[in-house]
Amino acid sequence: MNNSIHKDNLEALQKFQQMLNATPDVAGIEKTPDLKAQTLVISHVETTLDEMFFGHWRTENFKWERMANEVVGSIDLIVIHPISGYEIRRTGAASIVIMVDRAPQNLDNIERNRWALNADNKKPNALDLAFPKLKTECIKNAALSLGKLFGRDLNRKNFDVYKAFNLKGKLPQGMDKDVAYVRELINNAETLVDCTRIQKACSSEILAQVHDELMNRRNFIIDRGNELRQFSEGV
Repeated sequence: MNNSIHKDNLEALQKFQQMLNATPDVAGIEKTPDLKAQTLVISHVETTLDEMFFGHWRTENFKWERMANEVVGSIDLIVIHPISGYEIRRTGAASIVIMVDRAPQNLDNIERNRWALNADNKKPNALDLAFPKLKTECIKNAALSLGKLFGRDLNRKNFDVYKAFNLKGKLPQGMDKDVAYVRELINNAETLVDCTRIQKACSSEILAQVHDELMNRRNFIIDRGNELRQFSEGV
C-alpha cells in the first residue's frame, strides 16, 4: 500500500473523486415499492463498485436484530482506493418490516398495531426474501456516502455539488500521470456511459490531450454494438 500521497497525485485523486460524484446511470434508477422515492438498484451499485474500484471491495460485520415487527441491520462496506491505495470503510444501515397476515376487519387502530407486533401472525417464510433484502439495503446505504454516482442525492431537493480544489504549483509530472491514468480508463471503457463519465471527470487540459482517443473509443463501442445487433438479427 502506498502510505504517502505526493503532490503530483492530487489531481488524479480529484479526478477520481469527480467520477464518484458523477450522475448515476438512469438505467439503474427505479421507483421504491411505495412509489414515493427513487432508488439505485443493487445490481448497478455492485457493478459500479466493481468498475470504480476494480473489484477491490468487500463487506464485513453484517449485524441485525429484531425490534418489534421490524428487523434492523448494519454492514461495513470496504473499498480500496485505486490511486492512494488506502482502505475506505463506510457503514450502512437499513430496516425491513416483517410481513404478517391481514388483520381482521373489526379491529381498531390500536388492536391492528398489536396484531402486527404479534409474532404468531407472521406470514410463513416471511423472511425468505425480506432478510436478504436487508443486507442489500445496508450495502446500498453504505455506498451512498462514496459519492453521487451511487445515488447519494436521489430524492434530495437541496444538495451540494462537488467542487475540485484549485491546485497551484502542480508538478509537471503530475499532469503526465493524470493523462496516463485517464488513457487507461478510456482503454477499459466498455459502454458509452463509461465514456461519458470519463469526459465529465476530466479537466479541459487533460480532455484536450485525450479527446481523440475518447472519441475513437466511443466509435468503437458503437460499431461493436451494431455488429452484435446485426449478428443477433442474422444479417
